[in-house]
Amino acid sequence: MIMPVPARHPPRPSDDPFNELLRPPPDETPEQREIRQAREEEAQKVSMAIDASIKTERQERKKKRIVRLLLLGQSESGEQ
Repeated sequence: MIMPVPARHPPRPSDDPFNELLRPPPDETPEQREIRQAREEEAQKVSMAIDASIKTERQERKKKRIVRLLLLGQSESGEQ
């Protein structure tokens, strides 16, 4: 039996507190918009560079992982 999926409503503006902060001002001039967009692009580039750096550090850490092995057995084993 197939159960119907309840309809999902789009989030209301009050559901996301950052939505109001990230929305451009209503009286923004074209020059201000260009400046804002340029800053957003620069912030995105910085964010991507940080993400790449973190990824590289994680990969390097995986390569340098030290594995220690403890062999258990009789103290006289292997000796002649």
